[in-house]
Amino acid sequence: MAEHATHREMTPVRPEDDGREARSWIDGPRGLSRGAPLPLYFQLREELLEEIRKKGLKPGDRLPTEAALERRYRVSATTIRRALNDLAAEGLVRRIQGKGTFVGTPKIHHEPLLRSFTELLLSQGYMPEHRLLESSVEPAPIDVAGDLGIEEGASCRYLRRLHLADGEPIGISDTWIPREILGPHDALLERGRLEAGSLYGLLEDPPVGITLHRAIETVSPRLAGEVDAVLLGCAPGDPVLAIKRITFDVNDRAIESARIAFAGERYEYRVEMHRPTAISVGGRSAWGGSKL
Repeated sequence: MAEHATHREMTPVRPEDDGREARSWIDGPRGLSRGAPLPLYFQLREELLEEIRKKGLKPGDRLPTEAALERRYRVSATTIRRALNDLAAEGLVRRIQGKGTFVGTPKIHHEPLLRSFTELLLSQGYMPEHRLLESSVEPAPIDVAGDLGIEEGASCRYLRRLHLADGEPIGISDTWIPREILGPHDALLERGRLEAGSLYGLLEDPPVGITLHRAIETVSPRLAGEVDAVLLGCAPGDPVLAIKRITFDVNDRAIESARIAFAGERYEYRVEMHRPTAISVGGRSAWGGSKL
């Protein structure tokens, strides 16, 4: 009887299953190496990740309780919590008060490179998909006109698209492109061809043939409205990562003004920074004068 109870306790389930059994976690005690150079919490962290991979657990599957992990790995509650908190900080697991710890949803990393959504996802092993929600000719709003350096009300191709990764909604984009830039190729941005591939690929390939060069992005947090929440599969008021992008060609002509909202729990902005060799303060190197 006790053996059966232990098995159920260590069986991963989804939060919505309310106890329904899913894939079995490997039972039996497993000790960690106290003589190893790596701290115990880090060894446990890696062990848990390996178990998740070996058992093929999916986002939403529940991990064993802290008490079960203590018995299995023979470590303290403090070590267990530190390992789980470390995984939670990276989004690899979710800890829900009163319910337990669950396998998290991997986050897509937005990088400071001028890539299309398709290129970004493929580089991280995801299958990209786009759904064109709207493609129409619209007058440029005042803020978009300022981004693009055109007159307010100038004719633009407006695109609203839903972006998916491995079939899951991840972001919504609103894009304006001046029609004078597209010329006779404006119709290419209607349904069909655009849904089948990358917007940047379509703009750069013949017959359009624009060479994209750089972009300016502004990143800020906001809350999902009701319409976006339905499309993203989240609740109204959930956090989203809002990105404003202005893209330029090799002649420094503004080609695109875009507003993109990414689901906060599936997407993160990652920037790699380097320490400068010197910091200029008032025209002088901060390391060349007196120390404070």
